[in-house]
Amino acid sequence: MRPAFPQSAADPEMDGKDKDSAVWPVIRRDSEAHYPQAPFHPDAEFPEYPFKGAVGQGNRVYRMVRSLLQDLQLDSRRSGSPEWNPLGDLIRPGDSVVVKPNLVLHRHPRGGDPVCLVTHGSVVRAVLDYVCLALKGEGNVVIADAPIQETDFDEAVRLSGIDRIADFYSRRSALNLKVLDLRRIRALKDPRGHVVEWRELPGDPAGYVTVDLGSDSQLSPLDGRTARFRVANYPVDETLRYHRPGSHRYVISRTVLAADVVISLPKLKTHCKAGITVALKNIVGIVGRKECLAHHRKGSLWVGGDEYPRPSPLKAFSDRLERAIDGNPHRWHRVLLGNLYRVNERLIRLLGDAALRDGSWYGNDTVWRMVLDLDRIVRYARPDGTMAERPQRRILTVVDGIVAGEEEGPLEPEPRTVGLVAGGLDLVALDLAAATVMGFDWRKIPLLRNAVTATRWPVGAVGENLNDGESLPVIWNGHRLQLRFLREQGVLGTFKAPRGWRGHVEWVPGT
Repeated sequence: MRPAFPQSAADPEMDGKDKDSAVWPVIRRDSEAHYPQAPFHPDAEFPEYPFKGAVGQGNRVYRMVRSLLQDLQLDSRRSGSPEWNPLGDLIRPGDSVVVKPNLVLHRHPRGGDPVCLVTHGSVVRAVLDYVCLALKGEGNVVIADAPIQETDFDEAVRLSGIDRIADFYSRRSALNLKVLDLRRIRALKDPRGHVVEWRELPGDPAGYVTVDLGSDSQLSPLDGRTARFRVANYPVDETLRYHRPGSHRYVISRTVLAADVVISLPKLKTHCKAGITVALKNIVGIVGRKECLAHHRKGSLWVGGDEYPRPSPLKAFSDRLERAIDGNPHRWHRVLLGNLYRVNERLIRLLGDAALRDGSWYGNDTVWRMVLDLDRIVRYARPDGTMAERPQRRILTVVDGIVAGEEEGPLEPEPRTVGLVAGGLDLVALDLAAATVMGFDWRKIPLLRNAVTATRWPVGAVGENLNDGESLPVIWNGHRLQLRFLREQGVLGTFKAPRGWRGHVEWVPGT
């Protein structure tokens, strides 16, 4: 539903495409939108709709995604006609297309509503129908993700409704559609959350490519501290295999690097380590081995880490115990160490110092670097793993914010009903808009602040073309507004930030 913006807030109506309009993010909001039933048919046979007779009821989400593609001015001359083919501006018949939703986890760890965890199938279905139109029966589509280590991928696919979409497509379309778990290994955990076994998975049938960004990695300024790189639950020596001074390597799905087009479908959520997870962070799921992802540096700021701000012998002891438990083949060792671990954790909670763990705070200076490395890889890496100077594939992002996640995202968020979808061709611009409508100051989020800075292999054009992100045009329900206006209006209120970010990320009037 359109907000009652004053006429002075909107720019004059646009005739044709502005030279910088490819940067502009688009947001559609309908406060009455809710998720429909699988397989998520549209509630009307739109002129361009490819599956005649397959119509559902009350699917506002499909209408919102369709309007979003119109607002992006894709194939604008034919909009509203049976020939309208919006993704034909990006996808050609015969192309390989990767659709990358957020399938991070198959259940809510605290028993909450899991709908705020993963990209909902209603958004996937709407986008997929337009991919099908663009391919015209030629080419292939892979829906793929690499969720966290303990995720049951099949259950996550069922939770999102993607299994029902795949079944519908197998019956009604000649599209070559596959659903892939890109991980090479999966962790089995006990009821207390400790790893008891690592299992090999088939992974990407096309294999993997190792991309080494070397001294061009965003992690290279930390070359003197690579020994502190950590990923929760993964063996330290495995992570350090991929990072040393002058070499920063990532194991990337060959299917992704062979794609002509990547369509990223993130969930709008807070993130305890990165601040938010939207367009930029969603790309992390293109890897095959999560152990190559540096999430934080061991220890406090005082010793060159960024795990937590002040020294904490108790936290350091818990970390050692947890790593001794994870993967330990001896059951009684796990039991004894687990009892000691729980006693130590109680002491930490009694001292009121439990919130900041594993780099889950605003001072994390590692995770944003890893995320931007992967954003550059998905844009510039050739199929053989070398980096080109020009983009190698076309990227579109469509964000599911119908039910978003706040507080302890990305794994333990609370649902926040927003009724929003967003999209764009520029990862950085879209994240600036997302952070702003969440009530956050993007300048306080290291991932966004550093993404704006022009570097070799830039991931967005905001820094080049607009310089001041506050003046970024945003299309909101068909109105062209400036980012600062959306911020001042507080259109969605302020999301509750994760504990480690609370009071350090929210926008403060007058700043």
